Amino acid sequence: MAFENFPKEYEDVFTNNRTLKKCKIDLISNDIDMDINTYISKIHNTISDYQHVVFGYLVKIIWLFRRFCYRGRRRKQQGLNGIELDGSFAVFMRRYVGFDMKIISKSYINQKVITYFDDFFPDFDVNNPFECDYEYPYKHMRFEMLILVHGMPERLDLLKNGEEKKMGYVEFMDYIINYINCYNDKYGKTYEFIFAKTTMPYIKKYEEQKIQTGNFPRRKSRLLQKQRVSTKPTPKSDASHRKSKRA
Repeated sequence: MAFENFPKEYEDVFTNNRTLKKCKIDLISNDIDMDINTYISKIHNTISDYQHVVFGYLVKIIWLFRRFCYRGRRRKQQGLNGIELDGSFAVFMRRYVGFDMKIISKSYINQKVITYFDDFFPDFDVNNPFECDYEYPYKHMRFEMLILVHGMPERLDLLKNGEEKKMGYVEFMDYIINYINCYNDKYGKTYEFIFAKTTMPYIKKYEEQKIQTGNFPRRKSRLLQKQRVSTKPTPKSDASHRKSKRA
């Protein structure tokens, strides 16, 4: 599926006035008498630093995991290396290393971020992250954005566009919502925006969703039923969540 630069056609979801009214900046404070802008920057920078540190350690850990060999066969990926190779590695980790690999490989966030390593670093297995720096490739695209589009073939193009336009998290989500709706309009139902309390937002291919849910119908996300961008006033009713005809 090739990336396309679709025009803006759908209303914003996460940056519209209705959503922003749920958290008014003038009503926010803290109990340490810190200026609100300083407070925001502290949180932002601390989490950003945390993600960069985590990324660096994940690169090193996965690189080491891929160096494991048993009977002369190397472990080349996170799973599906064969019963004997994956089984021996699990025993090796628990018995000799003293850690369970699942603490790394079964973390939801880690799972998604790890899928980008070969894209970010084509020579991932050739070089050594303990001797050279495998730098995180983005300044504005954070883990949240990587997870949002991890299942899309055009994910690198989407992230590149978001990085070039210096999008924040909510701006990027609105950009992706517009993108998948326009894509579905042109090529048929392909992508679905998954927004739930139990997991981070992400895009799922419709065929995969259909297979996993079997014959049980899934209620469509209201986020995907926003009306198209229009110059006409938007009525404050449930009808505003349904897509209107093109202007």
